[in-house]
Amino acid sequence: MTAGSGLIHEEYHSADYAAQGGIFEAVQLWVNLPAKQKMTPPAYQALTRAQIPQVALPDGAGSARILAGELDGQTGPARTTTPMNVWDLRLRAGHTVNVAVTDGHTASLFVLHGKIGFDAENSVQSAEMAVLERAGSRITFTVEEDATVLLLSGQPIDEPIVGHGPFVMNSVAEIEQAMQDYTRGRMGAAPQ
Repeated sequence: MTAGSGLIHEEYHSADYAAQGGIFEAVQLWVNLPAKQKMTPPAYQALTRAQIPQVALPDGAGSARILAGELDGQTGPARTTTPMNVWDLRLRAGHTVNVAVTDGHTASLFVLHGKIGFDAENSVQSAEMAVLERAGSRITFTVEEDATVLLLSGQPIDEPIVGHGPFVMNSVAEIEQAMQDYTRGRMGAAPQ
């Protein structure tokens, strides 16, 4: 299902979930590519729990599952085009977390559950994201409530971004081309 500048896809859940219901959580991350790589064939990689290394954080603060990038000698299995970290942090209240990141990279913390704080006036709670300054090589915060946090960091691309609907390109002309490719069926079709 690849062609031109995109991929048609659908998300599914199991038949058991459809019959029984329950809590369903998912995070879908789409990674922007540099302009010179925008028209490469799209890629998808399924990762199982067994493939994802886990690192204990110092002082019993919790753990980090390394999906992409590296922490304490453990490398995540996700293939990336540009250098990045995607860490699933499971954190315990009352602890301070201090992790190394690459100076100059864009970094953010997305709190899925719980609450973290940077100082007395700046905290981030469930369904909120902190986008951090690019300067510095450490991220330090306190865990105010048990928390699940995605740490996302990566090399800045520093190119124009133009988005429209599901399309993200570098110019209006490229967006128009992507829309034409889609309406003309050049992005394939999801299997039935």
